[in-house]
Amino acid sequence: MSAVRPAPSRPGAAAAPQSASAARRRPSAVPARATSPGSMRRAAKALATAAGAALLGSLLLAAPALACGSPETVCTVEGDFGAGEYRLALPEARTEGAALPVVVVLHGYGGQAAVAVRSAVMAGEWLARGWAVLAPQGMPRREGDAGGAWNSRASTAGRDDVAFLRAVLADAAARAPIDPTRAVLGGFSGGGMMTWRVACDAPGAFRAYLPVAGLLWRPLPEACAGPAPMLHVHGWSDPVVPLEGRSVAGGRITQGDLFAGLALMRAANGCTRDDPDQIALGEAFWLRRWNGCAGAPLAFALHPAGHVVPSGWADLALDWLASLEATEE
Repeated sequence: MSAVRPAPSRPGAAAAPQSASAARRRPSAVPARATSPGSMRRAAKALATAAGAALLGSLLLAAPALACGSPETVCTVEGDFGAGEYRLALPEARTEGAALPVVVVLHGYGGQAAVAVRSAVMAGEWLARGWAVLAPQGMPRREGDAGGAWNSRASTAGRDDVAFLRAVLADAAARAPIDPTRAVLGGFSGGGMMTWRVACDAPGAFRAYLPVAGLLWRPLPEACAGPAPMLHVHGWSDPVVPLEGRSVAGGRITQGDLFAGLALMRAANGCTRDDPDQIALGEAFWLRRWNGCAGAPLAFALHPAGHVVPSGWADLALDWLASLEATEE
């Protein structure tokens, strides 16, 4: 039986007496609450939900992050250059255990690796020919920027992207069946400019270089570090990065002249002639080749369009690369 609390008395008033029978009849001041079967079920369900959420959270914390190795996943690398990301795509048809050749494709200014690795021209044509594709991500241009840019002018204030690209290749070779000795570097627009920079500053970093619609910046270096096999592709009608280059960013920086860049590369590659020793006029490309160079061959292809990666770029590059390997055998 619950204890009975007397009603509070008014100041100066005497407490009213009460009989034992009245106390028995009066309900408790804090009656016990009845618990219905429905409320018990709801409480049990709430407890089970809370327990399940806690278990799921602990599993998520304990589980490793989704491993990279597909266009949908991000791979990360770190080094003295800082940190960076890239994406990897492997061809569907491949021989188990065989190391794949790989092309590293650099997006243009403001671009994204996630887009480049899914591009039919920049990635799809290579995958169809049995090549792996790596698509690194340039550094954000500003806080919150989804796109990125390359440190093609070798600014000390920016990331060392030559070191970053080396790290990307080494990391991918440790994760996937690719052959780093058969890695080539290509890029479009700003990515093409970065491709030129690596070719000139660190020619041994990749097997060959395939810039598209990108040039060195002015002033051009006096010389490149060494020979680098290169196939440069450019649009005759390109208004963004014209063959002669143009000033951008309010005139603060100026793109280089392609023909001056080709002269620089001929000197680095040990080409004894300024004029090409082979010219081919195809339906899609007009090709000029310097094959008789002591250090490495050089080629330049024009197409009639503007600032684009032209359809057939991979086939053109792969045919040229095959000719390189044939001359080395």
